Order: sequence, then C-alpha cells, then structure tokens
Amino acid sequence: MKNNNVENINKDGNKGVNMKKIIFISAVCGVGKSTTIEYMNNNKLLNNYDIFDIDDIINYHEYKNEPPVIFYEAAIRNALVKSKNKNIILGSCVNPVEIKQVKVPDSIDSIEMILLYCSEEELTIRLKERDINRNCSSDEFINGQIEYQKYMIDHSGLFKLKIDNTNINVKDVSKQIVDYIKNRECDIINEL
Repeated sequence: MKNNNVENINKDGNKGVNMKKIIFISAVCGVGKSTTIEYMNNNKLLNNYDIFDIDDIINYHEYKNEPPVIFYEAAIRNALVKSKNKNIILGSCVNPVEIKQVKVPDSIDSIEMILLYCSEEELTIRLKERDINRNCSSDEFINGQIEYQKYMIDHSGLFKLKIDNTNINVKDVSKQIVDYIKNRECDIINEL
C-alpha cells in the first residue's frame, strides 16, 4: 500500500495495465449524489467504470468507532472486490482532507474527487422533502449538513471538478461528470 495524495497516487510512471482509477463523487446528504449515481448506472454512461453508492458496498455503522480513514480504506477494498476489472466511481460524503491520509492498494493509479453542492436554501428544501423515516428533516440535521457543505466548499481546491446543482437536473449533472472523465482520460492518453 502507498500513501495517497489525492491528486495522483502513483507519480512514478506506473500507468500500466490493470491500474485502476477511483473517482469519488462527494456531497452532503440531500445534494443528489445517490440520484446521480443511480442515473449514471441506469443509463450506462461510462462503460469502463463500475459505479457504486458507498452505502451499497460497506456499512458505515460497522466503522463508526474507527477513524474515518479506516472506513475509506475498507470501502476502497470492497469496491475493488466488487468491481469488474474496471475503474471505479464511488458516491459518498467524503472528507477531502481525510481522504489524503488513506493508504490505497498498489493496483490504484489515482484517486480524484468531484464535489456536488447546492445552495443552502435548496439543500434545506430537499432535506425537508425527504421521507420522515430517513431522519433528515430536523433543523439540527439540516444545519449540520449546511455546515459540513461549507467546510467542503472551503476545501474545494482538493476537488478536481465542482458542480453547483442548485438549478441543474440530474441528466445535466451526469453529463458534466461524464464529459470531465472522458476529457481527463484523453489528457492521460496524450501524456503517455
């Protein structure tokens, strides 16, 4: 395992066969990361990526007493096991500072992060509209999500792409992500 510096884990030129890329789509609850992941999967927008909501590959509550970096490392391992020899996209509320501390398997070439966010007003509306059983509509919960989103925006330099989806539908958000990934892959091929 090697230390991760988020931008490019493997700078020693090992862009060889079987090296995988991981892209985190990160956002607080209510912004639309799960909706985006589901849309991208259902429409098969990236054939060379396996796309997962992190909740589908790991149970956070089993790690709630561990440092977050342990959870992220386990999530990456689980995604690698579940992946079909493709690159990986994980939707999660990833802390951009903590992910830099993750030790990743040698089979990972790079980790990049995409930030989804929306206005505080829109986030409040979206969370208030959620099913009451999801426990997301209390003022305390909403204020916590707003504060954490501010933190993520304050650290937005750690994200390769930032998308404000306040007034953008999931199709257009997904298109921006797909265009970014396809353009990034062209850049990598041209670097070789």
